[in-house]
Amino acid sequence: MSYCSGCHSLKYLRYSRMAEDLGLTEEQVMDNLNFTGAAFGEQIQVALPHEAATQWFGKMPPDLSLIARVRGSDWIYSYLKSFYVDESRPLGWNNAVFPNASMPNPLWELQGMQHACMARPSSPGWIPRSPG
Repeated sequence: MSYCSGCHSLKYLRYSRMAEDLGLTEEQVMDNLNFTGAAFGEQIQVALPHEAATQWFGKMPPDLSLIARVRGSDWIYSYLKSFYVDESRPLGWNNAVFPNASMPNPLWELQGMQHACMARPSSPGWIPRSPG
């Protein structure tokens, strides 16, 4: 919540459902995961204004409750761990799982500065990607 909810909403998820899904009490959720003062049964909204998101990122960041349902938690984990420094990108970051995402690395302070090491097709261990 600390890293993601500043830009991404979870508007299709309620605080009460999050508590149930994570095995947390109402008190734990409201004291540690609710930064807006919303009621326990309310949906989780984003603090980022649409105009600012468009200016900074080109569009509003996607709702994470839908991303989690469609792609799954393993995909989100891999995505968050796959950022690397890329000076050619507007924000200076790129992602190996979802290339050219319009998002900075939210975990760089915890993860450190990752640099890509891309293998050439003639290199040992190179595995071609399947189309799709």
